[in-house]
Amino acid sequence: MKKIAVVAYSAPPYSAGGIASAHFNLFRVLRGQGYDARLFTFGDSGRADEEHIVRRGAPKRLKAFLQWLLHLIFKVIQPGQRAYELSDVLTSYIGARRMGLAIKDFGPDVVILSDHGAPGLGLPHMPGTRLIISSHHNPARFANDPLLGRFSKLDSRMTVALEQRVIDRVDAVYCSAPYAQDWFERTYHFSGPIHVIPNLLDEEALASVPVVDLRPGLGLANDDLLIYMPSASSRLKGGEYWLDIIRCIAAATSRPVGFYVPGHPPLDFSLDGADLPANVRLAMPGQQPYTEHVSAVKSCSLGISPSLIENYSMALLEAVLCGVPMLAFDTGGNSAIIRDGRNGYLVPLGDVESICNCAVELLDPERLAGLQQHTREYARRELSTEKTIQLFIEMIEAQ
Repeated sequence: MKKIAVVAYSAPPYSAGGIASAHFNLFRVLRGQGYDARLFTFGDSGRADEEHIVRRGAPKRLKAFLQWLLHLIFKVIQPGQRAYELSDVLTSYIGARRMGLAIKDFGPDVVILSDHGAPGLGLPHMPGTRLIISSHHNPARFANDPLLGRFSKLDSRMTVALEQRVIDRVDAVYCSAPYAQDWFERTYHFSGPIHVIPNLLDEEALASVPVVDLRPGLGLANDDLLIYMPSASSRLKGGEYWLDIIRCIAAATSRPVGFYVPGHPPLDFSLDGADLPANVRLAMPGQQPYTEHVSAVKSCSLGISPSLIENYSMALLEAVLCGVPMLAFDTGGNSAIIRDGRNGYLVPLGDVESICNCAVELLDPERLAGLQQHTREYARRELSTEKTIQLFIEMIEAQ
């Protein structure tokens, strides 16, 4: 079997977002298929290597200094505009170089790169090694959408130019949804094969995680509603909507309602000043180990993701594979995961009233139970790892 190097910014038990999660799961499943796969990270600093995981991140202080310096430069040349894409690339480069040397020592037949941070810039020349890149992030998506805020077009152009240097070296590209493929083709120049392959999860590992019900700790009865809300830590993730959604749902029932909000809340959030209805019970554990998070998700009745931009959301995929129906905005690649009435509902982007109405309808226990059953059936049939991994294998084995 071929030797495969999978690249990610970070890996559990340390967290680095959906792209890193997607590549960690791919690495695990490829090993389960018999491949000699190793995961190489370019963002973990001061972390010891583990079996089949090689961590080569740059020192945190150096990265923090570079981020601060680039922040000052863009603050002067483009005041009032958000610029972090170029910073991600430059602060990732040292770790990517160190990681690249470790990959060369491994001698893989195939390297599967992530795009965010352009770690491919750090790869040495490796004759005979096939390079494949996943197009998940794509900074061009952010620069022309006023709904997302004022993102620097200069920052985006400079980052795309550096990422194009990586694209010029790769042999194949895969995108997790048609949405991502469309943006890739609009942004980069590439004449090789482009595959559309959804992200996957290690379902065996997912199934092994026990359910840990948050209700007792929140003072909720076993049949009270518990709603999963993926972190709304920024405007991009729906930070301006999540409290309105909570208030709307709580106002529709006299019973207590629990909300599980993992990760970090918006920076300006204050529980004391949130003015929440008396029947709201809020669980906000912050960043936590993956298994603890999944245990909590499995106990939820349904989930709501108010994110404004997504590619192929690992949070949505994870939830529906756990049998938790999700309500979300119809944006990005969400429609590749959520099907109305089968495993959740999609509403127009920014339509908080519609997403609340869908949630209120699911206060009916019989309607909710039916959707939960449909979610489990749909996930097993359409989103299974067994189905998706064959697409990866075909791409990896292609000559």
